[in-house]
Amino acid sequence: MGKGNQEEKQNTEVVSEEAKNLLRHPISQHEEEGPPPPPDGGWGWVIVAASFLCNMVLDGIGYSFGILLAPLMVHYGEGKGTIAMVGSILTGAIMLVGPLASALVNKYGPRKTCIAGALVSSLSIFLSTFSPNVYLLMLSYGVLGGLGLGLMYVPAVTAVGYWFEKKRSLVTGISTCGSGFGTIVFAPVVTALEAGLGWQWCNRIVACFCLACSLLGATMKPVPRKTKDEEDSITEMKKQNENPIIKNGAYVAKEEIDFMDGTAPASLEADDSNLVKTETETVVLPKENGYLTVLKNVPFLMIMLGNLPAVMGLYIPYMFLPGITQQRGMSEGDSALLISLIGFFNTGGRIVSGAVTDHPRVDALFVTTLALFFGAICPALMTLCYDFWSYSIVCILFGVSLSAWPAVTSSMLVDILGLELLTSAFGVLTCIRGLSAFLGPPLGGFVIDATSPEKIVQVTDVIAANVTSLATEAISTLSEISTEASKPEDTSNYQVAFVISACLLGLASAIHLVAFFVKKAYAAKKTESETPKA
Repeated sequence: MGKGNQEEKQNTEVVSEEAKNLLRHPISQHEEEGPPPPPDGGWGWVIVAASFLCNMVLDGIGYSFGILLAPLMVHYGEGKGTIAMVGSILTGAIMLVGPLASALVNKYGPRKTCIAGALVSSLSIFLSTFSPNVYLLMLSYGVLGGLGLGLMYVPAVTAVGYWFEKKRSLVTGISTCGSGFGTIVFAPVVTALEAGLGWQWCNRIVACFCLACSLLGATMKPVPRKTKDEEDSITEMKKQNENPIIKNGAYVAKEEIDFMDGTAPASLEADDSNLVKTETETVVLPKENGYLTVLKNVPFLMIMLGNLPAVMGLYIPYMFLPGITQQRGMSEGDSALLISLIGFFNTGGRIVSGAVTDHPRVDALFVTTLALFFGAICPALMTLCYDFWSYSIVCILFGVSLSAWPAVTSSMLVDILGLELLTSAFGVLTCIRGLSAFLGPPLGGFVIDATSPEKIVQVTDVIAANVTSLATEAISTLSEISTEASKPEDTSNYQVAFVISACLLGLASAIHLVAFFVKKAYAAKKTESETPKA
């Protein structure tokens, strides 16, 4: 009898010791956290198609705003800089809401976030057609419309990255090439709708396109976690053995089995409460905020800095290409066709660059640097073109050159920060892009207005009107006729805006090149620290 009690006591001591070891080294719950492994296919291809169409709508709206520039100037009686601010607020708001959109995606998932964005953008753009002045247009079309489109943009770009790993750059290129396809489709469509129905009904129809994106957002379900074919042996023991288990002739309580599953038993918590509390506090550490983590990464900070001039330079050609081409004798149809050419070749370039970047020896950051460098050359060449065919060649080069920049962004961020921080990093990056999108086209528009010959003529007319207040009615009539005749002639200095665009893109390429070398230096330092010393 005494011997049995002694053996039972020894068994209890062994169990207690095992429990303490398990508390010191519990089964990590972080193994179950984070995104599940990408399945590389399946429903992911449906999400690729939905993301493609969402990008087509939201970027098609932004890139085709230059076509509405002249009608809005006539309707509201404002200059190029003020009207260009409306489009810049739209594109800027799309990107500025990136952190908000990524936070919503992390909490509610891409499906609900994209649907909410589609509803907000469609309602805002529809109501903007009733704006009595340009400032309410900035609020409804620019701020609120951009908010809705931004909530669509982040899930549309990042959702595919969680479904693919080996083909991540390729599928990201396919989904983001919807942006290029949007310029192909929306440029002629917006031109035709504006010419036939006016800009108000044109934007009302565009609002219906945004509403249709709610159906696309409904397809963006998260990656399901893999279910185990066979239940864990410990779980099976718990289910099959509700009664106490006999071990070495003694009863083993159910809580002993809990040790194997990383759960502290009640008896041990009662006997060693201090140990349980101490070990629990030591093991369960709060995870660092994703935004703080990405902001501590030096290569990512360099990429953020490089995106400021890059986005400013990108949108200037889209905004003022119709103006400079029509000034040089081309029709509105030719101008819309040139924008479509950019979009068409940008679309194909994204697929090719995405496939190339998936090669293990190709660095996504270096591809981005080259894309910005060659893209900087094209706006400078546009100032030297004077016919449709020369503009066509340069526009094709512009579309192909910058196609890799958005196509490899997700792969670049995963390479630097990992898949778990993709959404947070993309949200921060789009916010920075939004800040620069606010500045690019308005900067070009105000510089054009300030350097155009018509400004000097206007000042001269004001002085002459004050001096010649006693002029006859006949001379005044001739002056009005002369003014009306000169209205169709556009003397704006568009060239300066394209030079600014080239300089900004060149600066962005240089900053990304520095980020590339910083990344290489950090990788070499990490490899050296992990290498065991002899």
